[in-house]
Amino acid sequence: MKIGDFEIEMPDPPLQDPHCIAILKPWINVGNVGKIVLRRLGKMYASERIGQLERPSKFYDFTRYRPEIRLRGDVRSVRVPNTRVSYARRPGSNDLVLLELFEPHAFAEDFNDSVIELVKALGITRYIQIGGMYDSVPHSRELSVTGSARGWEPPAEFGNVRLGGSKYQGPTSMTSQISERIFADLKLETLSLMVHLPLYLKLDDDYAGSARILKILSELYGFSSRLPEVEMGEKQYEQVSPAMTDNPALKEMVERFERETDTDTSGDPGSGASSGSAEGISLSPEIEQFLSDIAEGDGSDNGESGGDSDSPRA
Repeated sequence: MKIGDFEIEMPDPPLQDPHCIAILKPWINVGNVGKIVLRRLGKMYASERIGQLERPSKFYDFTRYRPEIRLRGDVRSVRVPNTRVSYARRPGSNDLVLLELFEPHAFAEDFNDSVIELVKALGITRYIQIGGMYDSVPHSRELSVTGSARGWEPPAEFGNVRLGGSKYQGPTSMTSQISERIFADLKLETLSLMVHLPLYLKLDDDYAGSARILKILSELYGFSSRLPEVEMGEKQYEQVSPAMTDNPALKEMVERFERETDTDTSGDPGSGASSGSAEGISLSPEIEQFLSDIAEGDGSDNGESGGDSDSPRA
């Protein structure tokens, strides 16, 4: 079935009061946080793929999002980057639609229109966007999560999330209009959740950030928060503290972030929020190599090729 620029096989029977959980790559997916969360939810609820953009080359420059050659046994195939749609049934509760958006390079208005049409066709009642960004926060404290909820009232203090209007001004993605239109035009519930990651780390797969988002979603949807990502994230971050002993500059920076986090009452995590830059902060070659080794070591077990090349990075 053609829905906008998507080719979709509609679920039968129809989904029950579905909520959509969407990620946007690569703009707000540092540490692959969104991708890891969707992968866990997909495994947890046995999700099924139902569609993707019919002709992704209309929207994507494939010299920037590179197709990949895959080998399975003797079978060779080419995996083309695409926006993909999956669903998961949750008997007796809201079903889920898992939406993995790639940011378009062209015809962004058509792309947004197609997503809106998809939301209407699937009968989605709540649209949740999750992601990660770099910020002046320490790895030794609970990671801050900020966001906004419109059209509904989340549980009080759920997940220790700071909800409110964003004060951010600066570059954004054309796809930011999607959630605005879903709320303003379709009158549906929306929620955004952004985990703030330490800007001095460069983990291709940040499991601590992913675990933080998963714990929040577990409060909303009633699944267990005892997940592999929790322990994997703890092990990743535990490796950083010993490195601070031999690097006074890094130790001083982390301690400053700790003080700011412990005394912050402004509602904004960190004093230098950034979607991916760490200007004015330099690490020794040894510490850069150490942190790079963490990323390579802990990102190797998921069978995928690390983070997105266009992601905002520290």
